[in-house]
Amino acid sequence: MAECVLVLSMSEKCPATTRDLIGVERGALMLASEHRKMTLAVGDFDSVTDEERKLIEEYAEDVIRLNNVKDDSDSEAAIRYVLSHGYDRVYVYGAFGGRLDHEIVNLRLAAIFPNQVTLVDDQNVVCALKKGSYQLKRNAFTYISFFAPEKAVISLRGMKYPLYRKTMTYADLFGLSNEIKDEEGILNVHEGTILMIQSRDKK
Repeated sequence: MAECVLVLSMSEKCPATTRDLIGVERGALMLASEHRKMTLAVGDFDSVTDEERKLIEEYAEDVIRLNNVKDDSDSEAAIRYVLSHGYDRVYVYGAFGGRLDHEIVNLRLAAIFPNQVTLVDDQNVVCALKKGSYQLKRNAFTYISFFAPEKAVISLRGMKYPLYRKTMTYADLFGLSNEIKDEEGILNVHEGTILMIQSRDKK
């Protein structure tokens, strides 16, 4: 499975990784400023100076320059590009902590691309999961929440609040703040797609 890390902004530092690095707009500038080589830089780059753009080009193997008049966000364009060019899974840093409209877009992108796009920051790991059975390991993210972008049917075992073939819709909020009881919990998505958020309180 080909995996990459997409860095969207300068607000969320990306840890060291062996996965291919993709810088998006000012995320590309952050990586270049840290002298980190990128497989690709993507963006319209209307938020960087000519000098900063040259720095990005120095540290990127390839640069995709987007039109600044477009219907999609830089994050959407970058995700669609990498998924259509050989990557199966994308880990996105810098999806939160900035403009709320961009956060909503990034959450919807996770839902649009289940089992492919994961949003990551210090407090949250967010992904959507389609029909299947999933073993969920207990980790540093204490809380685990489930929301339905559309109608879904799920079961939860090994959780503080178990469920059995429970139907969830977009309007249902009861999936908030569950916890894995032991070392492992089981999620079964019987129908639809479920958005899973693992989170912890701020340090």
